[in-house]
Amino acid sequence: DAQVAGGSLTGVVTDASGALVPRADVLIQNTATRVGRIVASNDSGLFMAPNLSPGDYSVTVSARGFASVVRSPVTLAVGGQVSLNIELRVGTATEKLEIKGDAPAVDLSTSSLSAYVDGNTVRELPLNGRSWTELATLQPGVAAIQTQLAATSASRGNRGFGAAVRLRRASPTE
Repeated sequence: DAQVAGGSLTGVVTDASGALVPRADVLIQNTATRVGRIVASNDSGLFMAPNLSPGDYSVTVSARGFASVVRSPVTLAVGGQVSLNIELRVGTATEKLEIKGDAPAVDLSTSSLSAYVDGNTVRELPLNGRSWTELATLQPGVAAIQTQLAATSASRGNRGFGAAVRLRRASPTE
C-alpha cells in the first residue's frame, strides 16, 4: 500500500431548483499558504480536486448568471475525502454569498475514518515519550491494545516494541 499524503475534494454544483450547473469555476485555496487550484465542474455538475495538502481551504464557486458562493473553512485531512455540494443562486458576478463554518462532519462518500493532527497539537500534547501509538489513539476509531510481546519487551528495556494499534468499532453510545 502506498501512503497517501493529501486529501481530495469533490462535489456537485446545482442551482436553486436542483438542476446541475456545468462548467462552473471552482477555486480551492489553502487559507494558510494562499496557494490555489481552479477546477471546473463537468457536464454533470461534478467537480473533483485530488491530492490537496492537508489543511483549511476556502472554496469559491462561480458560474455565468449566478452569484458566487464561498465556503470556508473546509478542512482536509491526510487521506480525507470531503464531499461539498454547492447550490448557486441567480445573480450577478459581483454578488457573493459567503457560508462560514465547517463542512459536515459525516462524509457520506466513504466509510473510511481519518483525522488531521498538526505540528502544534503534537508539540503541546502531554504524551510520555511522544509515542506515536499514544498519538494514534486520539483519532476516531483507534484503540491501543497491549500485546504479550509488548509487555515482555518493555520489561527488557525495549520500550514500545510490540505495541499494536487497532481500529475499533464505535459503540452506539459513543
